[in-house]
Amino acid sequence: MTVPLWKLPFGISALVALLLGGCEGLDVLGGSTAGKLDKKAVERVAEAAQNSGEFGAAAGVYEKYAADHPSDGGAQLAAADAALRAGQMDKATEIYTRAAQLDGSRVEAQAGLGRLYLGKRKPKEALAAFQAALAADPKHVRALNGAGIALDLLGRNQEAQASYRAALAINADDPAVRNNFGLSLALSGAYDQAIAELSPLAQQAEANPRMRHNLALAFGLKGDEIGAAKLERIDLNDSAIAENQRFFAAVRRLAPSNNPSSIQYRPAAASQSSGS
Repeated sequence: MTVPLWKLPFGISALVALLLGGCEGLDVLGGSTAGKLDKKAVERVAEAAQNSGEFGAAAGVYEKYAADHPSDGGAQLAAADAALRAGQMDKATEIYTRAAQLDGSRVEAQAGLGRLYLGKRKPKEALAAFQAALAADPKHVRALNGAGIALDLLGRNQEAQASYRAALAINADDPAVRNNFGLSLALSGAYDQAIAELSPLAQQAEANPRMRHNLALAFGLKGDEIGAAKLERIDLNDSAIAENQRFFAAVRRLAPSNNPSSIQYRPAAASQSSGS
């Protein structure tokens, strides 16, 4: 008889160890774990591990399943995505590259490689991967968004904005794309446009610190330090706000009329408390 996962008398870590160890005799997967893993069970366990913050454990489960199903593109992509979340960059590269050779997985695998290279701060390689994805699917929103990020990192803001606009023409409500588009406008000196683009995002109930910080950046670079500080006070303490104000002033002094994108904006961590 199969034992439901939620009734097992041990935690996620123990269950992951069981799956990866191939222990015989326990019918937790609807069959002996000495054989291939059941996909739905793998997904449930890996999801539980990820929800518990055990990204490495989740990656191990997905990798085991992918190894058992080398021709399953979805399995390879799930394993690569999990490895990327766990920070296992070399493993993610290996699996994405393998997935790119499978029919039906090439576009997502190339987009995954692009995200990986962005994480490695390799925008040229990221752009090449996203462009490969877009060559197969010109309307792939995540690839268009990723290409925009890579282009921004390369200082090619106008091209980046064209990529974001193409993505927004497909999905006008995508908050990640719209947020990146607004940031790109700020980096290229189009502060009023950036503020108009980012304000609705930052005012939403589900707005995250990054959205507020990008809008604060646009205000700060424009010279509206009061507007910037008002936004930052939601997430940052007075010391962090003062540090960002000095950054904004430095950028305005160094490049008052030039493209400021060569200067890397690094807002203070949103986990810092507000107030003094």
